[in-house]
Amino acid sequence: MNTKRILLIGITLLIVLVLIIGCKPATPAEPDVQPEEAQTTEEEAVSEEVEAEAAEPIVLRVGGLSDIDGWNPWSNTSPYTLGSLVLEGFTDRGPASEGFPAVPKLADSWEVSEDGLIWTIHLHEGITFSDGTPVDANTVKEYLDWLRNEEMLFGYFASITNMVSVEVIDDLTLQYTNAEPMVSSADHDFPVMYILPPYIWSELGEDLYMFDNAEMIGTGPYVIAEYVPGSHIIFDAREDYYRGKPIVDRIIYTIYSNSDALVNALISGEVDLTMPDLTPEVLDALGENPNITIKENFPLGTFDLAFNMTDSGTGHQALKDPAVRLAIDQAIDKHQIVDVVFLGHATAGPTNWAVGPYYDGKLNPDLTMTPFNLDVARQTLEDAGYFDTDGDGVRETPEGEPLEFRLIYATDYATSLTMTEMIADWLSEAGIKVDIEAVDLGTWFYTVLDERDYDMAIDQRLSDTDPVAMESWLSIWATEGFSTTGGSNPELDDFIYGYMYSADEDVRQEMIYEAQRILNEERWFITLAGPHKIQAYRNDRFIFPEDVTHVDIGVLAPEGVLNVKVVK
Repeated sequence: MNTKRILLIGITLLIVLVLIIGCKPATPAEPDVQPEEAQTTEEEAVSEEVEAEAAEPIVLRVGGLSDIDGWNPWSNTSPYTLGSLVLEGFTDRGPASEGFPAVPKLADSWEVSEDGLIWTIHLHEGITFSDGTPVDANTVKEYLDWLRNEEMLFGYFASITNMVSVEVIDDLTLQYTNAEPMVSSADHDFPVMYILPPYIWSELGEDLYMFDNAEMIGTGPYVIAEYVPGSHIIFDAREDYYRGKPIVDRIIYTIYSNSDALVNALISGEVDLTMPDLTPEVLDALGENPNITIKENFPLGTFDLAFNMTDSGTGHQALKDPAVRLAIDQAIDKHQIVDVVFLGHATAGPTNWAVGPYYDGKLNPDLTMTPFNLDVARQTLEDAGYFDTDGDGVRETPEGEPLEFRLIYATDYATSLTMTEMIADWLSEAGIKVDIEAVDLGTWFYTVLDERDYDMAIDQRLSDTDPVAMESWLSIWATEGFSTTGGSNPELDDFIYGYMYSADEDVRQEMIYEAQRILNEERWFITLAGPHKIQAYRNDRFIFPEDVTHVDIGVLAPEGVLNVKVVK
């Protein structure tokens, strides 16, 4: 699979759960007379206290604003966020500062032939699913054979679509052959190409997408112990995890109804860690607290203004005109969005699949951001034949239809309201009327991705770590639910696939730069800003590693939790 549906998780308003773990048993009263030899020495008392403390489970209390959308990896996004505590692929993504290199997970090592056709995977010894079933090369082959032959999942993973055969070399080694050269699988597909129990998934048939997967059996370090919708999720550490039992015994994820409640919970000590969805407004409240560490990372996703480019939906036909999309781009001040909406804690950039320093070397350096100029925007519209013929302040198409567009946004993202209002004001000055529609995230998904009943949409999109992700939501083969705009261009497809199916790095870079150029010129969406990911934790309880990169859960990702230092 490539990046799952755009961002984002969570639908239901949530409540605070306070969970008290265990109590010490009452100490029995000492007898009035006790033999001297039976008295507890000071050293023994201290030792017993230390042992009692050591026996208490280590609990990490996490606060977030979003509920899950389900645990089915083929129809939900949450398995790729919180679910990454439970599910694993061959590799994981390494630090952003190093360019997200693949690091071992289920696989200790891997090799790809020079021609990009043969991959060899060396599994870690002792892997088991959380139901106790052993996982070896034969298990993985059975799963991969099902996955590559399941028509309902065609196109979810480029690496699977390209796979023609799988061979078991020994219990811990398997080898697969590609139809076309592919060298980026370890960095891109493997981290989210979870290895799931074949004895469960291969038996579902037409129920594949509807299976709730509530138990979510995987190979990861945690299992789901409890889930109460709208309230909390409890993850318990696996004693038999093949890389050793995690130091954190239990993770309690509590869902808060708003950012203020979440921040107050962190300050008061109700939670130890927040999800990386804090807004810049809270930084002043947290920054002066010596017991709180704030982690701010460069963007791993963007807010876009997406246009309905489909023929099947109800989108305004004028948005199919490249001149109209160009004029809208010219009428939006992206730097002001960064300064006003995100208080400077965001990165602006040209329309592309990603923005920001984490993607240096992966982004076409020749692309530039469209300058903000309302006069130029007005002229662009007039040159294309759009005039205000009746003097009501709204331009019309040559056929007389007003340039009046519906702009839908999800209320789950507080910053979206301010963005929509700013965009509406700018476009009004250019002669375009905007009708704002506010909906919850579930309705947004249904309206935008299923019904295509919109003109423009504020879209929060995860950028993934490799531009091969463009294939999943931009190419003609993209699964419909992954593409917000529904736009397509055969030339763009050719360049994307030229990048995917080549073993020559120079050729791959040339191809992907050309694909980005076309994407920028098409303007099926306009990149508004890449918000920085802001997360905070109590440093008087835990110290998390510095460079942990996960597109949606930050240091809560396994590489953070498994390497955390417990303070007390």
